[in-house]
Amino acid sequence: MATGPCGEEFKAAFSCFVYSEEEPKGIDCVEKFKAMQDCFREHPDVYGEGECGESPRTGGA
Repeated sequence: MATGPCGEEFKAAFSCFVYSEEEPKGIDCVEKFKAMQDCFREHPDVYGEGECGESPRTGGA
Protein backbone atom coordinates (compact mmCIF):
# COMPACT_ATOMS: atom_id res chain seq x y z
CA MET A 1 0.00 0.00 0.00
CA ALA A 2 2.85 2.38 0.63
CA THR A 3 3.83 2.43 -3.04
CA GLY A 4 0.53 2.95 -4.89
CA PRO A 5 -1.15 6.21 -5.86
CA CYS A 6 -2.21 6.68 -2.22
CA GLY A 7 1.16 5.76 -0.74
CA GLU A 8 1.80 9.14 0.84
CA GLU A 9 -1.66 9.23 2.40
CA PHE A 10 -1.19 5.71 3.74
CA LYS A 11 2.23 6.51 5.21
CA ALA A 12 0.94 9.70 6.85
CA ALA A 13 -2.04 7.95 8.45
CA PHE A 14 -0.06 4.89 9.56
CA SER A 15 2.79 6.95 11.02
CA CYS A 16 0.35 9.21 12.82
CA PHE A 17 -1.32 6.18 14.41
CA VAL A 18 1.96 4.53 15.40
CA TYR A 19 3.26 7.67 17.10
CA SER A 20 -0.07 8.82 18.54
CA GLU A 21 -0.10 9.33 22.29
CA GLU A 22 -3.77 10.34 22.42
CA GLU A 23 -6.51 8.21 23.96
CA PRO A 24 -8.09 6.43 22.33
CA LYS A 25 -4.95 5.75 20.34
CA GLY A 26 -5.03 7.45 16.97
CA ILE A 27 -7.95 9.77 17.65
CA ASP A 28 -5.73 12.64 16.52
CA CYS A 29 -5.24 10.91 13.15
CA VAL A 30 -8.86 10.77 11.98
CA GLU A 31 -8.39 13.41 9.28
CA LYS A 32 -5.35 11.58 7.87
CA PHE A 33 -7.32 8.31 7.71
CA LYS A 34 -10.22 10.09 6.01
CA ALA A 35 -7.82 11.48 3.41
CA MET A 36 -6.42 7.99 2.85
CA GLN A 37 -9.93 6.52 2.44
CA ASP A 38 -10.88 9.28 0.00
CA CYS A 39 -7.78 8.51 -2.04
CA PHE A 40 -8.62 4.78 -2.04
CA ARG A 41 -12.10 5.62 -3.35
CA GLU A 42 -10.55 7.70 -6.14
CA HIS A 43 -8.53 4.65 -7.28
CA PRO A 44 -10.88 1.62 -7.21
CA ASP A 45 -8.90 0.12 -10.09
CA VAL A 46 -5.91 -0.22 -7.74
CA TYR A 47 -7.51 -0.73 -4.33
CA GLY A 48 -10.82 -2.33 -5.33
CA GLU A 49 -14.11 -1.80 -3.59
CA GLY A 50 -15.38 -3.18 -0.31
CA GLU A 51 -16.52 -6.78 0.00
CA CYS A 52 -19.40 -7.72 -2.33
CA GLY A 53 -19.04 -4.40 -4.14
CA GLU A 54 -19.80 -2.38 -1.04
CA SER A 55 -18.44 1.10 -0.75
CA PRO A 56 -15.96 1.29 2.15
CA ARG A 57 -17.65 4.44 3.47
CA THR A 58 -21.31 3.43 3.21
CA GLY A 59 -21.17 -0.32 3.72
CA GLY A 60 -23.26 -0.78 0.59
CA ALA A 61 -26.06 1.56 1.66
